[in-house]
Amino acid sequence: MATVTTTAPETQQVSGTTPSSGKPSRRTGSPGWRIFRYAVLLASLLLVLIPVYVLFVTSFKGIGDASPSRTWFFPQTWTGQNWADAWEALSPALMRTFAMVIPAAVLSSLLGSMNGFVLSRWRFPHANLVFTLILFGMFIPYQAVMIPLVQLMIDINVPNGIPSLILLHVVYGIPICTLIFRNYYETVPMELIESARVDGAG
Repeated sequence: MATVTTTAPETQQVSGTTPSSGKPSRRTGSPGWRIFRYAVLLASLLLVLIPVYVLFVTSFKGIGDASPSRTWFFPQTWTGQNWADAWEALSPALMRTFAMVIPAAVLSSLLGSMNGFVLSRWRFPHANLVFTLILFGMFIPYQAVMIPLVQLMIDINVPNGIPSLILLHVVYGIPICTLIFRNYYETVPMELIESARVDGAG
């Protein structure tokens, strides 16, 4: 009894050329096209870096050397006094900024992560409504509540300066942090949490 065997057609491998015409495929492109793309990207990079170059070079120029006619030239005499003067003038405000921003960011992230975990894993009644009300805080214009917030800080005797700014930034940072962490916790599968509990995690 004769048997008929058939062989599957050979699989065509995708390379830099198409099997029929021998021309470069669209995936890789011709060498000339790649050179053109890299040239455009390099020109765009240089265009973006021009202001950076001007600022960096000008920062090392003296008062007499920083003129519009010598914008593109290197300094005749390199000096770092401009950097020292700028640091002396800006360092107090910069330190105050760090003293306000770092605690506010940490507290907002901490509270937002706890809110996000509760809203994503604990299905209590009206959880979605609570989440929606929290998100409303993202859309309240600062200008609309600026005067009431100042009056509130005075009424509850919060010290002026950095403590009141930290409190306000934490309150305004909770909605966006809650949204980010809730969406993240929603992507974590329950099987992973259950397996961690089996391994002894609290």
